[in-house]
Amino acid sequence: MKIDLDPSTFTSKDAYVRAALSKARDLAVRSWEDEHTERRSLIEREVSSLSKQELARRLIKILSRPNRARAQISDTMRNRAKSMRSKGAPVREIAAELGISIPSVYNITKD
Repeated sequence: MKIDLDPSTFTSKDAYVRAALSKARDLAVRSWEDEHTERRSLIEREVSSLSKQELARRLIKILSRPNRARAQISDTMRNRAKSMRSKGAPVREIAAELGISIPSVYNITKD
């Protein structure tokens, strides 16, 4: 997409810049609408091909709470957290150093 404007047809540089920006905005909006219209039609076709049960299952999956990612805590991290906690290090400091949450540190060191 090209903005074809002749600067000599404008009375001032400001008018030319405003016209160029307006045309660029219009082109961007048209491009976005074209892209999303195509995507919308693809989605509509896919949805129309699904059975009611399949559609309901997919909607429930989309609308339900996402699964939480659990921290991968190795044995060395556990040992390090326990040793830092026994030396009196604050839980926040341990969590920051190991890159895990504060509740995870409490769970590890609650023995």
